[in-house]
Amino acid sequence: MIAVSHDPEAGTLYWYFTEIIAGSTDGEGECDATLLLDDDGMIVGLELELDSSISASDLSWALSHQELSYDAETYTLRVLLPGVADPDAQPMAEPAILDFDMVGMIQGAEVQPAKTFGLTTRLERLAPYMLELGEDDSAPTFDDEPEVESASPDDDPETELVSPDHDLEIEPATPDAINQAVGQDQAGPGTSVAMPASAAPPHLVLRDVPLDAAIYTLPPASQAIAPIPAPQAGQRSGFVAIVGKPNVGKSTLLNALLGEKVAITSPKPQTTRMPMRGILNRPDVQLIFVDTPGIHDPRTKLGTFMVDQARRAIPDADIICLVVDISEPPSRLDRKIAELVRRARAPKLLVLNKVDLRNPRGQEYLVAYRDLGPWDMELAVSATKAQGLETLVEELVARLPEGGQLYPAEQRTDTSERERSAEMVREQVLYQTEQEVPHSVAIEVEEWEDKGQALYMRMTIHVEKDSQKAILIGAKGARLKEIGSRARRGIEQIVGKPVYLDLWVKTRSNWRDDASSLRWLGYTDK
Repeated sequence: MIAVSHDPEAGTLYWYFTEIIAGSTDGEGECDATLLLDDDGMIVGLELELDSSISASDLSWALSHQELSYDAETYTLRVLLPGVADPDAQPMAEPAILDFDMVGMIQGAEVQPAKTFGLTTRLERLAPYMLELGEDDSAPTFDDEPEVESASPDDDPETELVSPDHDLEIEPATPDAINQAVGQDQAGPGTSVAMPASAAPPHLVLRDVPLDAAIYTLPPASQAIAPIPAPQAGQRSGFVAIVGKPNVGKSTLLNALLGEKVAITSPKPQTTRMPMRGILNRPDVQLIFVDTPGIHDPRTKLGTFMVDQARRAIPDADIICLVVDISEPPSRLDRKIAELVRRARAPKLLVLNKVDLRNPRGQEYLVAYRDLGPWDMELAVSATKAQGLETLVEELVARLPEGGQLYPAEQRTDTSERERSAEMVREQVLYQTEQEVPHSVAIEVEEWEDKGQALYMRMTIHVEKDSQKAILIGAKGARLKEIGSRARRGIEQIVGKPVYLDLWVKTRSNWRDDASSLRWLGYTDK
């Protein structure tokens, strides 16, 4: 049978389709997910909305369970407990995270409902399938769990799942079984890989940030790294890559550092699609911040493009800031991104954002993030409250190479007014719509005419489905009018004059996976 585990601290529910051993997970992906509920609101199943990129062999582990079924026409993988009929559906705002082994078979899926959903109160029906998480908050533990010896003292203590009984000793589904379920005939075995070694903790800087000492504790002075020499006389300049997973506050941090809005923000993940440079000028210093798209596990060609753009910013930077959300424990994405950052030769700063959110487990999370290093410096900030930013800038300047200005002193960003204006429209779409609509939108500036005292702009909002078009327009055009009205105010602050904004909505099917559409809409290397 299947197994599940619940992490109450992270607010996640993991569905196991096979035994997962440390190192056996080779990749991750995302998909829309829906929890299935009984009449009492208890969780009785899960639906994963896959796509055509998932082959029959990818479902070998999943379809070996009687609780799972697959609809090849809609690409929907369904988990439903026995004896349940006609469950209610509760769509998830956040995508599910899929784990894949070395040959691409799905090992399991993690979902994270909103806090208002009350996950801990809805697990009664899952009790017979529930595994207990260990102290590391990732590895399930069992009554008869054997001891597992690591291959080397330097091995990273990553997640290890040991089968509690024969029910979890699963063989992949046979080709015949897969043929019956999805009409295809490929299957393959799983393999495993070694995990990277971990590193030791350095110093933490908390100056200028009013924090509760009971939550965040400074290490003794003897643990501090050697001080960095003060900058020599002369000009310093360089690029600072701001990297991290989606929704940790990278764009908000950039805006706070510059003192003005140059990057759009929203509560939705993957708001930033293209790297944006924000320039902080001082008499003897020019800091060029590169706000990168959140590194995630892409499901579309657009997502792959975004992740590639973020990855490329890391080796090109003079300094790298890994931004994390200290109000939550490190996730698998945090660990993957930290591994990418560790490979770079540039100085690496760990930026602990959202310290304004009180968290009694903050010290514990701090240690967990610290262990993802090593880091040249750790700094606690609040981008929304503008706390700790002066210290962050001081530490960045101290590590900048000497050099002249790379941009004119009056320039604040390398993004054009046309691009920023289009982003203002997309920002309002992110705020005004839900579910799949925000991520299916692209903005095209088709006309831009200066009429003297005002600017005329005509933009097209591209969506992938006619149903999304109807949602964007709204009843009698009300939602589109609201989007235009709110976006226009932001655009007028950018261009410094009144704006007439003419918005249209068009359907461009599957544009996120169409190479020519991506190039047409500007998602291409410049």
